[in-house]
Amino acid sequence: MERQVMEDGLLLALDAVVGGFALWAAGWLTQTRLPVTGALLAAAVAAAVGAVPDIGWLCSLVALFVLLKWFSRGDVWPDLILLVIVSR
Repeated sequence: MERQVMEDGLLLALDAVVGGFALWAAGWLTQTRLPVTGALLAAAVAAAVGAVPDIGWLCSLVALFVLLKWFSRGDVWPDLILLVIVSR
């Protein structure tokens, strides 16, 4: 049980870091101003919310979109929607 919790935590952290840098790179490519810390935090929250059984994936999409809107102040279409689609 304890080993499973550690593995889940490691996968969650890895998802947050890799997803955060992927978000930042995608934001850089689309010229959406997204700070690295904002991208990492948005990816971490989305990964944590995505761990909720059954509806976590949908809630993680909403949380990611809202946090990206908060951190970047970018246009909803095409910038933020494409960032969410690419990252998740």
